[in-house]
Amino acid sequence: MRVPDKLNRRMLAEVFPDNPRLVQALEAQSKAVDEATSGLSTQAQATEQIQDASVIVLAANGAFTNERVLRLGQGLSGVDGGDRLTLQTSSKVPLVNGDFTLFITLAGNSTVAIPLTGILATIANVENLSNKTLVAPKMSSLGDYADDAAAAAGGVPVTGVYRTGSTLKVRVS
Repeated sequence: MRVPDKLNRRMLAEVFPDNPRLVQALEAQSKAVDEATSGLSTQAQATEQIQDASVIVLAANGAFTNERVLRLGQGLSGVDGGDRLTLQTSSKVPLVNGDFTLFITLAGNSTVAIPLTGILATIANVENLSNKTLVAPKMSSLGDYADDAAAAAGGVPVTGVYRTGSTLKVRVS
């Protein structure tokens, strides 16, 4: 049995005699497919010759009229595997592991030293820093309390820092 290239309303009505809404829906669908695919044949004809196709090339080639030369930006490299070109990021480009977003916002020239091991401190999270040397530290917002009992009443935690006048103290109890 030969299937026709196009189905018309009469053929659909023979297959679905008791469902005129389905016939109408299939007819509308057929029309939509025809309209959507009509442009494809025009595009296919426009690139019938390989030299007219849009292609990405590694070096300029006069045989193509619509070529785009691939240039690898900073941090990218290409590995030619013979049948494919694999783009890779350099080991110098940071990768973000996990389903998280990393934003780095600079307000000017900045230098950030990443520790070889451990955690880089953040603003909002609590981190434990060890083996750090503070050169000329400035401490602000330290409460001025007479003793540990006054510091505790003021909300300074055990091992927290406070001052008595110009004397720096650590709460021990």
